[in-house]
This record gives sequence, structure tokens and C-alpha cells, in this order.
Amino acid sequence: MRVYRINFIKLLSLLLIMAFVSCNKKEEQISQTNTIKDISWKPELKIADIPDAPLKGFINGKEMKFGYINFEQWRGSGDNVLNFGDVKPVNNCGYVESDNSFHIIRKGGDINKVELLKSTFEQNLDGYVSYFSSSSDSMKTSKTSIPWNCALVITGMDDKTVKGKIIMCFKDEKKSWLAGTFEAIRCYN
Repeated sequence: MRVYRINFIKLLSLLLIMAFVSCNKKEEQISQTNTIKDISWKPELKIADIPDAPLKGFINGKEMKFGYINFEQWRGSGDNVLNFGDVKPVNNCGYVESDNSFHIIRKGGDINKVELLKSTFEQNLDGYVSYFSSSSDSMKTSKTSIPWNCALVITGMDDKTVKGKIIMCFKDEKKSWLAGTFEAIRCYN
């Protein structure tokens, strides 16, 4: 009887050790695949919430792979637009009809080397509009303009590129968001 008890205790100890070791390995694997640690959808933002990590985003609960980022300056209207999309246009400053994308627009004004903060969904930021577009399997594109927040820092701007970092969240059912550093092609339209 005593031999069975000792074997049982050894077996139980071995199982507990294996469980502990496998939990630690799973935790390590998760942290290695997560490029933006502890960044996700937030109802309130600060400039300090912007991660110094590659851009990552989710639209309607699905992760995005960014195919293009451009910064458009419109000569006629004076609008400035930052576009983050998953389909690369035919030319760098072209339009994509059926893609998944985030957009932030400054109507009739410049987006310069500044910090921009719209900390809550309820806050109004005069002259700024933001929305995301998503294409379904049927290739229909739906533009969703819903409450949003944003922290944006432009870190560099020259004739060809705009560099910066952003975190932007939307108050949709699936909690769409994007966050990270970016380099956008500068377009003069």
C-alpha cells in the first residue's frame, strides 16, 4: 500500500511540474507574438498611450495587414487626410475602392508637426473627421462614421514622407482600433 502511495505522490508531483512548465511556455509564446504589448481599444486616450511599435490594427474584430499609408494634401479644399489601408493602390497616391482602411481628415487645414489629442469619444475636435471602411466578402464597402478618439504625433515631415505615431479607437460594436508608428507617402492632390 505504501508503494502505491509513494508512486501516486511522485506521479502527482510530476503532473504539477509539467503543468507549471507548459503554462510558462504558453505565456512566453503569447508575449513573443504580441508586437504591441498591452495596447488595445481604449475609451479614453493620452499622448503617452501611443506605442513605439509597428502599426497594428483591427477592423470589425479582424486584424489588419497594412498595404499602404499615405498623407494627402488637397490643393483646392485645403483638406489633409491620413489613410491607413490594407490594399495598395495602383499608384502611391491613388484611390482604393474596396479595402479595409482607417482615415483621419483635417477639413480645410494643415496637419503639421504637432500633437493631436481627442481623448474621449464625446469630445469635439473642430475641423477633424475620422471613419473606417470595411469591405465584406461580397466586396461591398461600408464606411462607418461613429464616435472616435485619437492621439496623434507627427514626428517628421518632408516633401516625400510623413512620419508619426498614432492610437485611434472607434466606439463600434467590435471595438475597431489602430496603434503604432507609421511612415506615410506624401501626396499632393
